[in-house]
Amino acid sequence: MDIKALVAFAALFLSAQANANFITNGDFQTCDFSAWSLDSDGFGAPADTSDFAIVDNAGQCSAQLSTNNLIPDGISNSLFTQLNLSGVANGTKLDLSFDWLYSGFDLQSDDFSDAFFVLLNNGIDVETLLFGYEDGSGTFSTQIDNTYDGYYLEFMLAPGYNIESFSSTFTFDNVSLTESAEVPAPQTSLLLALGLGVLALRRKHVAK
Repeated sequence: MDIKALVAFAALFLSAQANANFITNGDFQTCDFSAWSLDSDGFGAPADTSDFAIVDNAGQCSAQLSTNNLIPDGISNSLFTQLNLSGVANGTKLDLSFDWLYSGFDLQSDDFSDAFFVLLNNGIDVETLLFGYEDGSGTFSTQIDNTYDGYYLEFMLAPGYNIESFSSTFTFDNVSLTESAEVPAPQTSLLLALGLGVLALRRKHVAK
């Protein structure tokens, strides 16, 4: 293997390591909820799944939650997936990101409105990543590490108080959890080995 091939192989390996997505079907390009679970108010997958939809825009699919605001017995709908970070080295930073769009039709002014949440929880500890009740959209990003192994990443839409029962929607896509671009120790070791390999190859060529 020559120097260029060795460098190309190492670059490809590092790129694959850094870009592996720990979220299965985070872009919803299966155009279904594969690898995701549906839940209504903690009672598991509902019999009526009309509040859970895949939005198909010419083959570009995303997930959407809606709520019909049946208050006082309102139902919070959520879509979640469990994180498996058991293979991630301690101290490794992971970049979590997703695109979101919220359209609310209930009050839009205070905590009594419909609201959307993005949570990390393990059934006991709950961390709120994103919360809101006003129309909006954007790309959310943060960093976590392997201490969140086994946690659930949950997207939730909760109804507010509105006797007219207007419906709100929470749409999200491109859910991604990848190793940070920063090179961790194992990859630094690989680069060092690559450097020694290149040096050996150069000496071999010089000797000829």
